[in-house]
Amino acid sequence: MTRTTATGLEVLAALALPALAGLDEARAAGRSCVWGGEPLENPTAVDLGVQLVDGRTWFPRACPTCTAQRAHQALVAHAPMCPACRSEDATDCPLGAALRHLVAAHTPVRYCSACSRQIGPGEEYETHLSQSPSGAGGATTHTHTVCPRRRR
Repeated sequence: MTRTTATGLEVLAALALPALAGLDEARAAGRSCVWGGEPLENPTAVDLGVQLVDGRTWFPRACPTCTAQRAHQALVAHAPMCPACRSEDATDCPLGAALRHLVAAHTPVRYCSACSRQIGPGEEYETHLSQSPSGAGGATTHTHTVCPRRRR
């Protein structure tokens, strides 16, 4: 994401980057998630552009999970107030489209093992780990918190 376009500025404002003054050096330098603080790896880190604040340059980056969560929160706050996002087409709003893209691009696809529906951003779910009878492997399944867990 670059900071050179009006849409890029709008998206960054909607994502609500934390103030530079409150960040440790690793977050300000982009080595850790600007929101969650976990260390980042280059292949998966989301670049939030070069920022210039009070003559100081910083390089915020985030993990995909925090990016998707922030984009979803921003979209939930933005869409009800935006006539373009409320329309059936919902493609005329550049900010809404950019936020929807961030949510889709950085949300892992998970399906509920009880109801088989996709678990969407913001939906509460539980993760279940199981081990194969031989002990050689296992599986991870997910269920919505409102769905009864299937027995195997």
